[in-house]
Amino acid sequence: MILKSYIVEQNLEVLNDYRAVLLYGENEGLKDDIKCKLKIHNENSEIISIFESEILKNKKILYENIINESLFNEKKIIFIQLATDKILNEIFQSLERNNTNVKIYIFSGNLDKKSRLRKAFEKEKEIAIFPCYPDNERTLINYISKKLKNFKGVTGELISIIITNSSSNRKIIQNEIVKIKSFFSNKEITKVQLLKILNIKNDTGFEEIRDAALMGRKDKTNKLLSEIDILNENSFFYLNNLNYRIFKLIEIQKANAVFNNYEKTLETIKPPIFWKDKPNYLQQLKKWNLEKLNRMANRIGDIENLMKKNTQIKNEIVIKDLLITLSREASISF
Repeated sequence: MILKSYIVEQNLEVLNDYRAVLLYGENEGLKDDIKCKLKIHNENSEIISIFESEILKNKKILYENIINESLFNEKKIIFIQLATDKILNEIFQSLERNNTNVKIYIFSGNLDKKSRLRKAFEKEKEIAIFPCYPDNERTLINYISKKLKNFKGVTGELISIIITNSSSNRKIIQNEIVKIKSFFSNKEITKVQLLKILNIKNDTGFEEIRDAALMGRKDKTNKLLSEIDILNENSFFYLNNLNYRIFKLIEIQKANAVFNNYEKTLETIKPPIFWKDKPNYLQQLKKWNLEKLNRMANRIGDIENLMKKNTQIKNEIVIKDLLITLSREASISF
């Protein structure tokens, strides 16, 4: 059954009618929002997150998590991350044995019309699917207005600044809103102060450290970390920047299965990669396979949750440690 994403955003209860739901597309911010709402609406359920790489290693892990009874919760929610056609059989075998107390939500990147996983979810009535397409200006204006509805001074100009500074990326906007809510504790936003806390878009220093770390250049990474300030207040921007690059590398690695040639694959990626960035991508792709990338995406997600739950930790130290870990992982052959 095909659903519309805007209908799901407005009323999450429409998902209650389906045993499993597949969300696909490049709008990671929209997926994060729905995932967060699902957790809130199912706060009395046990939440389990499984990556495709884990299922490929252990074909029974999904089924085992479905049939195993929870010690503390009657209901169970299973999130399957970064799913592709590779685990189609495991998903449907598990659905056949699923009971009404377990809901499965599957998150995928872009799935073309030929995708077997996409086709299966589109034609079955007891399961649902909806695409998470990129936001347009109108949806982002509504999104920001709703998130900041309790703040004074939110004008069309300020909303436009947030959208432009975030390159119309909802996932970046989510982190900017966290920063805005934290900074403007008096609930009144001013343009001068907003521009100050959003000026990180003009700082290319972090991207240089990120690329060095992902290439496994440990000496350069350490040198840059000693020269460039990693600011605590920008920590969620840094995480999002890293996460975006990791997921982009995952997308390219999956697409490369067709061409088996990174340079040809880069030419097919949409939106196109800026020509100056291509050499960096090529070097990073040689250092990171899908297994390593999935593992790092999981780690970044855990770190983001840790930062949101523990306001006392020094985020800049966590970010530096993550960059050092990235450079070390990249230098290990696979």
